[in-house]
Order: sequence, then structure tokens, then C-alpha cells
Amino acid sequence: MILLALALAAQAQWTGPRTIEYRGPGNFCGGGYAISLASGDRALVLPQGQAPQATRLVIGGREVNIHTGARPEPGTVVMHYGETALTQTADGGGITYIVSDQTAFALRLTSGSFHGFKGDRWFFSHANFTDRADEGVDCLAAISN
Repeated sequence: MILLALALAAQAQWTGPRTIEYRGPGNFCGGGYAISLASGDRALVLPQGQAPQATRLVIGGREVNIHTGARPEPGTVVMHYGETALTQTADGGGITYIVSDQTAFALRLTSGSFHGFKGDRWFFSHANFTDRADEGVDCLAAISN
């Protein structure tokens, strides 16, 4: 459910060749999940076809890319958000995380700053991938660029 909602929300935002920006402080809501952004942090929803990722987060000066439409992959489950699993995989020498539930859709999280779950808590302490995490929280309004 969370991933299908994300895909629909991302598709709805990709209506033109412009980047949609969200600036912290506040919650960036991505269609089922919520990520807490501090002052100076931001989320950029990139236009479809302009870049391989759907959303680029800049948290504390470090970039994290959220790719939609990924497939669940084998790896080490490092955390659960209710029925959603966070799986750590090795990807070309780097660390990648896959957020997946019971659907065939998953999110792929990549960052040059990822080095393993214990060290990557700087990101996961801000992220809530629980199904419907964006319900009942104040979500940031978009700034169109």
C-alpha cells in the first residue's frame, strides 16, 4: 500500500519539467511515508526523465536518493516499520537499502554517505516508512522551481 501510494503521488507531481522543492523544518511526505527535515534540509522531487531518481533528499549536507519502482531484493533485513521491511544490500561496492512491503513495488535508497546500518542511523532516525506515516502529521508545502 505505501509503495503504491508513493508511486501515485510521484506520478501526480510529475506534471511538467520542473523540480518541486520542500524546505525544512518540517515533514516531507512522500505518498505514505514521512521524513523529518531540519532547518536547511530539503527534498527535491525531480521531473520525470530528468534524472533516474524520483526524490533527492539533502539532510545535514548529505544526499539520499529515493528511487521508485524498484523490486524487492534479497539482503539483510535491518529494520521493520510495521509490515514494511528495510533491507540492506551491497550495490557495486556501496550500500543500498530497499524499503518493501507485500507488494511487488519497492523503494531503493542510495547515498554515497551510506556505509552500513549502524553508521546510517543519521538518516533512518529522520525517516518513517510505516504504512500511512504521513497521516496525522503536518506536511511541508511545495515550492515550485
